[in-house]
Amino acid sequence: MKNAFINTAFIGAILASTAAHSDNVEDQLTSLDRAMQKAVVDRDPVAFGSFLTDDYVLVVSSSKMYGKSEVVADITNPDTLFSKNESSNLHIRVHKDTAMVIADLHQVFVRGGKPYDYWVRFTDTWIRQNGKWLCLSGHATLLKKD
Repeated sequence: MKNAFINTAFIGAILASTAAHSDNVEDQLTSLDRAMQKAVVDRDPVAFGSFLTDDYVLVVSSSKMYGKSEVVADITNPDTLFSKNESSNLHIRVHKDTAMVIADLHQVFVRGGKPYDYWVRFTDTWIRQNGKWLCLSGHATLLKKD
């Protein structure tokens, strides 16, 4: 659990630094996205969960829906170990206190002893509540990469 505390403190520092030093919402959301993806690789459920609203929903390519507790629990699944979870090609659209982040995500992990290396394109919907950006919903579609 010591690692989770260190990672959570690190993520908190990123969030505070981003909020204090950038009035640019796109920069803030880019930093939040990077920190959220890092929390998956770090297996830090506290940090990862802190980015999500309590009623967060993720929809995946199979059309299955997962709630916050399921998504957070999955990153600490003992049968799963992520070595890469990095987003790229971020397109950010902001409308007042709502924002959409559309990006590609490269994930490399082992689940149940089987290696996976694939790409998804995701759309995350963020809302600003009490001055803090939180992810309300996500949708991920499997991409075919050469």
